[in-house]
Amino acid sequence: MNGLTRDLLFDANGKVVSVEEETTLDKIPAAAKAAIEKKAAGGKITRVETLTQGSVVSYEAVVNKNGKNAEIGVNADGSAHK
Repeated sequence: MNGLTRDLLFDANGKVVSVEEETTLDKIPAAAKAAIEKKAAGGKITRVETLTQGSVVSYEAVVNKNGKNAEIGVNADGSAHK
């Protein structure tokens, strides 16, 4: 939608397990943004997603560094996720 993606994961009973929604770095909490930018230093952030699992919301970013993609996961307060 509007050029952004949304991925839904359902369990066998049809209940939503998680929602990954593409967003922009400027739309996530400041602490999460700062943590992602710090971990991505020297690389290019190519995608940012909000990950909702039940009532827990975290943030993921894909970073391209030296030609390789890596995923960074953080909580709203900037602490490591996963």
